[in-house]
Amino acid sequence: MADDLSTRGLLLTVVEVSSLLTLNVLSLMGNTLVCASVYKNARLRTTTNLYIIALAVSDLISAVFVMPIGTAVLIAGKWDFGGITCQLHAFFSLFVIYVSPVTMGLTAVNRYVRMCKTDQQYRKLFSAAKSRALLTSVWSFVACYTLVPRLLGLQAYAFVPGYAQCSIAHLSESGKMIHYGIVVTLFFLLPLMATIICYTKVAKRIRRHKVGACLTIQRRERNVSISAHEIKVSKSLFAVVFAFMICWIPFWVIVILRRFRIVAKMPRNFELLCMFLLYFSNTINPFIYAGMNQLFKREFRKMLFCEKRHKVDVSLGVVHESR
Repeated sequence: MADDLSTRGLLLTVVEVSSLLTLNVLSLMGNTLVCASVYKNARLRTTTNLYIIALAVSDLISAVFVMPIGTAVLIAGKWDFGGITCQLHAFFSLFVIYVSPVTMGLTAVNRYVRMCKTDQQYRKLFSAAKSRALLTSVWSFVACYTLVPRLLGLQAYAFVPGYAQCSIAHLSESGKMIHYGIVVTLFFLLPLMATIICYTKVAKRIRRHKVGACLTIQRRERNVSISAHEIKVSKSLFAVVFAFMICWIPFWVIVILRRFRIVAKMPRNFELLCMFLLYFSNTINPFIYAGMNQLFKREFRKMLFCEKRHKVDVSLGVVHESR
């Protein structure tokens, strides 16, 4: 397998490197724009957007710590960055693989409660403080699960040429079975099922809203109107989930086929596709936000084209311009 990297033709090398480099630049730029937009525009500092920011940060971790080294490996055709870098590269890669689906699942639950429950229930369950505490707790748990088995010597990290990056090297078959039983269940299947169930219920609520003559959604406990903005946010997150599933379901299928040797010899191109699906998932979300959320779209445009902001001083009747 190592020879597959070093014996690639020039054309294949150029295609792989240019593709990953493009994804890296777009992911870095797009997710930075998402974070900057929320920082600059107070209207974007909603509880739901805390989860969007968390997704953007996980994607930035990949864009900063994982993709650049993967690009360098594809250029060099081998791992030439030392053992410590390999350990760090594997940790950040695995952390992103585990934490992204979990964060997506939390985002889906947030949308479900916002759209299908009362405002009082939503504020009780998803206040800004509780959301920050929940995200911090979940991310800390994922980081500990990723790091502790390695520190205890239950797992090792090694370079995997097919992935063009460092990843887990299992020390025993039983350990591998236990690991993937936990990972696939906690960090993929449960978030996936939560996402599907929550967005199915949200979709039904939106459909009921469209069928009705009024512009409000009747809740069981009391009448509460859900704004058109909330529906647009939900629709943009539908698109994010759809893209997420397109990338992550094939990703885990390839991982399981490879790790358990269900396929006798996994072609290198399929193994590399596994990582490219992950990188594409890290890249696509900001473009969905820009295409479907007018507030994000406006902020992106202001930052990309250096458009001036206009602030009106009502007392003096003066318009101030600032960048």
